[in-house]
This record gives sequence, structure tokens and C-alpha cells, in this order.
Amino acid sequence: MSRSSAPQSQPSVPIAGASWSGLKACLPIMIGYFPVAVTFGIAGSAAGLSPLQVVLTSVFVYAGASQFLLLASIKAGTPWLWVVALCSLLNARHLLYGPLLSRFLPPRLATRLQVAFLLTDEVFATALHRLEHVTPAHRGRWMMMLGLGAWLTWISGTAVGVYAGDGLEQHFPVVAQVMRFALPALFMALVCQTVTRELRAAVLAALAVGALCASLGYTTLAIVAAAIAGCVTFRLQNA
Repeated sequence: MSRSSAPQSQPSVPIAGASWSGLKACLPIMIGYFPVAVTFGIAGSAAGLSPLQVVLTSVFVYAGASQFLLLASIKAGTPWLWVVALCSLLNARHLLYGPLLSRFLPPRLATRLQVAFLLTDEVFATALHRLEHVTPAHRGRWMMMLGLGAWLTWISGTAVGVYAGDGLEQHFPVVAQVMRFALPALFMALVCQTVTRELRAAVLAALAVGALCASLGYTTLAIVAAAIAGCVTFRLQNA
């Protein structure tokens, strides 16, 4: 996204409030992540993993779709090499996220590696929309707080799902239905928030390619193909 394509009406984030601003920006992500993480905690326990194993998966893997794929692979007895390959393909879209955010981040490798670990689809969408308006000297701190808020919420939700998930489903059956749509609804809201006139064609191209792949049954490929289609369309439009 070029600087001219970003909304110009938003004021710059005050220097002293960079950390707090990052946490505030993370609030919608936290609301969306928590119920999905609870679902993962419940699913992890049902797959036969110990509570510690389930929580540590969210601590160290921290890749929502890949974590659910990991559980399905455990149930199916899939060889670990295939699991690694599938998870790598599923997360290949992050190779597109890095170059788009790198121009806003500090040059220090340590900071960039920390941000890379905390980067998710929703964190990326929020950062791409708002990071430009953060004071350059404090963008690393802002980005870290945004990522940490999402990561800690995911871990907390997983723990709740492991230790209290069954009770929640028994007393509130509707919760299980709502949790399935929490993350897709959040991501759609973030996409709608960040779309500008210059990005409409790219978003439509991504939706079309992703829908086509998903309709053919290639749901994992749909994510990567849609991301590539959106980037290529944007580049061609602004060439």
C-alpha cells in the first residue's frame, strides 16, 4: 500500500501513548481470538493431548489454522513430515506479509524477529491499516504490544478451553455455535475497515480466486492463491 492510498484523516499516534495505543488497537482481535482459542482448547483435550501440551501448542506454535490441522493430523495418524509440509503451505502467506510491513518497522533484526513470531492475519491487517500513523521511533513498541495482546489472549483462551470448556458447552450450548464464526467475522470486519478505493480491485480479485479454490475443495490452497491474486492485482493496477 502506498502512502497516498492510506486514509489521511487519522491523526498520528502520540509518542507517549504508543504502547497503550497498540493494546487498544488489539482489542477487536482479542475479542475475536478468545472464543476461537477456547474452541482449540476443547478440541485439543478431546484429541487426547494433556492440558499442558495443548497450552504449550498455543504458546510455541501460535498459528490458529495450523493448530487445528495438527489436531486433525494426530487423530488421523498422519506422518509428521506431511504435517510439517501442510502447515508450511498453510502459513506460506506470511511470506507476503513481511515485505509489506518491513518498510514501517525498525531495522533491528531482533525486533523484526519478535514481530515475525507474533504476526497473524488479523495482526497484519490491523498493522497495515494503522502502523503508518504511529510515530516512526515507536512503531516497534506499538507493533510488539499489538502482537503481544493477541498472543496472550490466544494462550488464555486455550487455557480456558482446556480447563473449563466442557462446562461452558454444557451450560451454554449456543456458545459452541457462536465460536465457529468469531474469527471469520473478525477478519471480515478488519478487511472492510482497511479497504480503500485503490484496494477494491485487489480485494475482489482475492475473494474471487479464494472462493473458486474453496468451491473446488482446495481450502488450504485458497488462502495462498487469494493472497497472491490480491497482491498481483494491486501491483498491476499501480504499475
